[in-house]
Amino acid sequence: MSANVDSVQTSSSHSEALRRAYDADVERRGAMTPDEWRTDLIDEFAVAVRTSGGRSVLELGCGTGQLAQRMASHDLDIVATDLSPGNVQRTRERGVNAQIADFADLPFPDDTFDAAFGINSLIHAAPEELPAVLAEISRVLRPGGRLLMVVWGGVDHQGPLDDEWLDPPRYFSFYTDEAALALDTPGFRRISFETLDVTEAGDDIHPQVITLEAI
Repeated sequence: MSANVDSVQTSSSHSEALRRAYDADVERRGAMTPDEWRTDLIDEFAVAVRTSGGRSVLELGCGTGQLAQRMASHDLDIVATDLSPGNVQRTRERGVNAQIADFADLPFPDDTFDAAFGINSLIHAAPEELPAVLAEISRVLRPGGRLLMVVWGGVDHQGPLDDEWLDPPRYFSFYTDEAALALDTPGFRRISFETLDVTEAGDDIHPQVITLEAI
């Protein structure tokens, strides 16, 4: 089992290992071009935000900033966050407002953003920590603000991958589709859930696209 993870952001129990792992991989990731399915999701979400009258968008785990830059191209005000200082610096070099932050403890007032998205970043939150992370994200969204949450899943897995190649090993949390549908999402109601027929991370897992609305 392997994963091509775009970004880093996590709850506190794994933050130091993830920061070190992703800081060591900035140059390689910074040269990557996002796959079409990722940019399609960003474009669709940007249109939905604009159509609803939204303007301010928070990215949770921006990696080296390719998707944040894409979102900003839709004339939206984006603040990108990441645990890795190297990732944040590379994102700033793309002209995007980026800050070092852990999504378990966001440095923003209540009701700051119209929308938020995390593409393959919340997979680094352990199951027992995810409800608190989602509650924190809901806190900084205005009522009715939407969260686009994309994670890898289809199997049940918590911990490093067997074929992990970054040092230190990263923590991952994957859910079966049934478990993903049953996730506790405090501060949100679920709008939609879909899976994508993408096998770049292995035949046994696929992207799960979850859209939530802050309440």
